Amino acid sequence: MRIWDFTEYRPYLMEKLGQDGSRTGLRKKLAEAIPVHTTFVSQVLKGRAEFSLEQAEAINLFFEHTDDEGEYFLLLLMHERAGAERLKKRFAVKIKAMRDERLNIQKRLNVDESISLKDREKFYSSYIYGAIHVLTGLPQFGNVTELSDALKLPRPRTQEIVDFMLRLGVLIEADGRLTPGPQHIHIGNDSEMILKHHSNWRLHTVSSLQFLDRDDLHYSACLTLSRDDAFRVKESILQNLKTNVDIVSKSPEEIAYVMNLDFYKLLA
Repeated sequence: MRIWDFTEYRPYLMEKLGQDGSRTGLRKKLAEAIPVHTTFVSQVLKGRAEFSLEQAEAINLFFEHTDDEGEYFLLLLMHERAGAERLKKRFAVKIKAMRDERLNIQKRLNVDESISLKDREKFYSSYIYGAIHVLTGLPQFGNVTELSDALKLPRPRTQEIVDFMLRLGVLIEADGRLTPGPQHIHIGNDSEMILKHHSNWRLHTVSSLQFLDRDDLHYSACLTLSRDDAFRVKESILQNLKTNVDIVSKSPEEIAYVMNLDFYKLLA
């Protein structure tokens, strides 16, 4: 459950921590992180006390809230702490504005036909963007926590990337699940970003070699052959590539793979 689905902080914390008496141990861990006694956490959740702003910021750190999530949580707390009705109204307006803006981004389906150069450069700055895009096509990677765990990324960083891709329409979110969106980012061989794109994935491949799996396939060789045969090999690779792309385009999404092909002259 996302913080944006709540307009009060207590129900949000109850959802995150579990009901009183649950065996998750999160209430005790939160109390130690703030730090306060566990009975104080229970008193707050029952509406008999309030967290301070300093404690709320510690809660942001505990739950690894992004900057936007942290600011929203603080607004929810300040709204509850406010004594004057006019002050409560001021915070309520800010809460509504921030929540509406967030939900509009997440539900955005009609995206621009073109993506700005700046956004394309950001997308191709790291293989992580493409990896997240592909993984959300698999049912087991439909939220930020699952993606963060799979890619071993901090949750706030994963959330920032997901937010960026939601804004572009590369991802969409429905019923709390992320899936690939209607927008696609494509670069041709004449693009200045193509070198970065190829480099990112080849560096990822080099990194993955330390976790060799017998089901993986890696082949490297330095060869000499005739020019005519070099042409034939290139044509064969291209034909096999087309065949494989056709297979992939019709294949159900069950597992994520990386495909890099290299066949080029050793000396230009």
